[in-house]
Amino acid sequence: MLTAPMPHPLRDAILEVTAKAEPKGATMGEIVDAIASEGFSAKAVEGEIWQLMAERRLTPTGFVYRRVRRTDDLGEPQIRRTYEFLLITWSPGADKQLDLALAADPAGDEHSR
Repeated sequence: MLTAPMPHPLRDAILEVTAKAEPKGATMGEIVDAIASEGFSAKAVEGEIWQLMAERRLTPTGFVYRRVRRTDDLGEPQIRRTYEFLLITWSPGADKQLDLALAADPAGDEHSR
């Protein structure tokens, strides 16, 4: 006897938000804010997003870059870069970008020196 899969409201909500944001994608922050406003804890939403990425149910499709200004403990202004993935529901084409050639020749890589 076959049974229907158990409903998973948090997972379904995350996938719904990302599907609505396609093709551009939604940032993790946008997803968390949208779903936390429905009563889920931010920590639970964040954990479920990482789980969906691990299961390849969400695919990064790009990123948002921001410069954040703040003052350090000595009162000096600091500018930091922050990056946040844009996520969409799993896409075979976009997923291929995750298969990076990380074993490339390090001699030509300025970041490996």
